[in-house]
Amino acid sequence: MALSRKRQPLYALGADVAVIPECAKKCVDLCIEDGFDGCWFGDNPNKGLGVLIRKPWRIARIEKVCNRWVVPVSIVGGSCDFLLIAVWTTLIRGNLERSYIGQISEAVLQNPRWLAKNKVIIAGDFNSNTRWDGKRELHTHSRLVQQLGKHGLISTYHQFFSEAQACETRPTYYQWHRREPAFHIDYIFIPECWEQ
Repeated sequence: MALSRKRQPLYALGADVAVIPECAKKCVDLCIEDGFDGCWFGDNPNKGLGVLIRKPWRIARIEKVCNRWVVPVSIVGGSCDFLLIAVWTTLIRGNLERSYIGQISEAVLQNPRWLAKNKVIIAGDFNSNTRWDGKRELHTHSRLVQQLGKHGLISTYHQFFSEAQACETRPTYYQWHRREPAFHIDYIFIPECWEQ
């Protein structure tokens, strides 16, 4: 939330790609005015999913959205064209299995072509962690990580910090803006061959 106040710190990071859950459409529009390419998805103009791309890359195509918050976006123009899967998983009332990690798991299972060319980045707020696997029967965080691994995708955080899933020492989410409870729920998966 409040991307309009956080734009300058975001720009200072020098990121080429930013996936921003829970942002307002007008905030993404401001970033586009500042020189980014971008798009926004949602039905509430105050809270949706934003994607920002630093030039020379640009958004070439937005593929059919397979579910509300798992959005495939084709990025071209830089040193390597790729498919970005922007993610913001949420609660589906009355259906825990399809909520959160279930949304991205189903999308990946239903769209194997996304992973076929080894040119995909999956990034965003998964609202998930291996520590919560026991609450689910079918779609778990661990199963998704294994499935992505079979396609040569790695979690950049876990690779960079040499930490195992569920053993993260750097949280990405602080419940109620307090120090505790804190969780690691945001991820970026890239092809392992890009690690160099």
